[in-house]
Amino acid sequence: MDREDYMMLTEAIQTDTQKWNRFLEHGQRIFKKRDSVIYHQGEMLDGVYWVEKGLVKIKTCSNQGDVKSINMIGSGNFFGEFALISAPSITTAITFEDTVFYYFPVQEIKSLFKDFDESITIILNSLLHKMAKMTETSFISTAEQQIAYTLLELSEHYPDRRIVIKQKELSEQTGLTRMTLNKVLKKWIHSGIIETENKIITIVNERALDEFSKINTI
Repeated sequence: MDREDYMMLTEAIQTDTQKWNRFLEHGQRIFKKRDSVIYHQGEMLDGVYWVEKGLVKIKTCSNQGDVKSINMIGSGNFFGEFALISAPSITTAITFEDTVFYYFPVQEIKSLFKDFDESITIILNSLLHKMAKMTETSFISTAEQQIAYTLLELSEHYPDRRIVIKQKELSEQTGLTRMTLNKVLKKWIHSGIIETENKIITIVNERALDEFSKINTI
């Protein structure tokens, strides 16, 4: 299931506002400021999270210390699903902007499965979507691929493909040095693929960026 199918499924299930609000009543509504760590990689989680508003960055770190961004979790999506199988989290979750989310303890959400069977579908597909993302990122081998992949991932959460992000933040998100990042961005600006203004990166040629995210370049 690709992202578009997953989002369509999630939206269809959550369209029943009254029923979904009853589901949310069983969770704890929490606000976290930007750059707040929600949980760390290796931590045993005791609950699942659902984003109401904002963005949560999911990243992982290899045994060699290489940090990789997996994806961004926006409104209407779950994260922290590994709590349901009593396994240590393989990722770290950090708020990318001020965020409001709901927290459901494991025992609570398991009991809800009986009355809200749609939640099982959403959570399982959410987990499969993240595993697919981890597979995708494991094959990224160049700076251009990493930057293109990250920008496209971020653009899904911003209207008109206008991404509000500092170069320092993009450097952290991609795991690349600012020198490498700046070199690629300048090349793409010259080619008309992106435009930059203050802290905003606008994707002008999404098709070209998509090609960079898929093809190994030298």
